[in-house]
Amino acid sequence: MSSWSRIVALSARDRWLLGESLVLLLLNKLALRLVRLKNWQAVLARLSPLDAAEGCDAAAALDRARRTARLVSIAASRGLVRGNCLQQSLTLWVLLRRQKLTCEIKFGARKDSGRFNAHAWVELGGVAMDERRVAQRNFTPFERTTLRTAARRR
Repeated sequence: MSSWSRIVALSARDRWLLGESLVLLLLNKLALRLVRLKNWQAVLARLSPLDAAEGCDAAAALDRARRTARLVSIAASRGLVRGNCLQQSLTLWVLLRRQKLTCEIKFGARKDSGRFNAHAWVELGGVAMDERRVAQRNFTPFERTTLRTAARRR
């Protein structure tokens, strides 16, 4: 099946999320070149306020979050902007908050053959929304996330 056929086969809601992902990836890429991460996170938090969560069970929320993460991953791999882990995490974080799902961006690091590697991912209820499970591959999460720090200063 061609890429267009797969897109057409998506539900209207998923096509909308895919489109939002494409736009947010571009915005995140541009913004992170112009503005500090902490400042951009504050802007995104104001644009996607997290009101009271909708009444849905944890399994349904996790399923919805994983579906959204998959669409962000598709947008990042096939769209005009090949988003890195931070850009993808910011995109997913905004989309999940807009769905009233409380999540957080995690940052971690590891050392491979003397090289320092960093990674960002989104967790919902302690579960990483990373399809490839990169977050679980020996990345040690930092104790505090930048998002939490930015939220406390309001």
